[in-house]
Amino acid sequence: MAKKTALVLGFLMFVNGTIFADNEENRLPKNIITVDMGLTLPSFVVWGITGFTFFGTAIQYERQILEKVSTIGRLDYRGISISGYDYKTSMSSISLEGHGRYYPEQGAFFLDGMLGYAVFSYSSGVNEPANLSHYFKLGGKFGWRIDFGKPGGLIFEPSFGYYGAIGRTYIEFIKDAGEVGGFFNQWLNQYFNYIVKGYFVGGPQFSLGLGYRF
Repeated sequence: MAKKTALVLGFLMFVNGTIFADNEENRLPKNIITVDMGLTLPSFVVWGITGFTFFGTAIQYERQILEKVSTIGRLDYRGISISGYDYKTSMSSISLEGHGRYYPEQGAFFLDGMLGYAVFSYSSGVNEPANLSHYFKLGGKFGWRIDFGKPGGLIFEPSFGYYGAIGRTYIEFIKDAGEVGGFFNQWLNQYFNYIVKGYFVGGPQFSLGLGYRF
């Protein structure tokens, strides 16, 4: 009787341990921190070229709240500086974004919607104050979250999309030139805003995220 009882208890302990091990193994990690290498790597290539400096990067934190749904907070910075003997022109933007993400089949493919806010800064001249303008952003993208092996550890995340921007930047490129200067300022600002909205705070989006899932 004692031997049978010991065998039953041993079997129950084995089954119980197997169930808990399976639960631990099947429990997916819910946190991901990612750096956008599509922005960061070109910065190191361009950095150091005489008279021209470019730096951009973005970091994001993703939290899986349901099996197919996650939320994301993202911080994005992009800056360009052009300088010479007696001049310096700098342009930069900082964006704060909130994302909602949906994984239709609980796999790698995802759909992503975004709302955000951005500040664009422009300065021309060594001691000139910066011109600041503010934008609201909205848009979407799709991509793939690829795990290296089982879920957890390193991930690679390519994505594509488009962001629209609501706001406007006005810069007095030609100063104190009367009506003629005003006309050219309007014309230059029209095309300058295409650059601001098309790269610094919006436009086509291509990302190569590299991160860690835990």
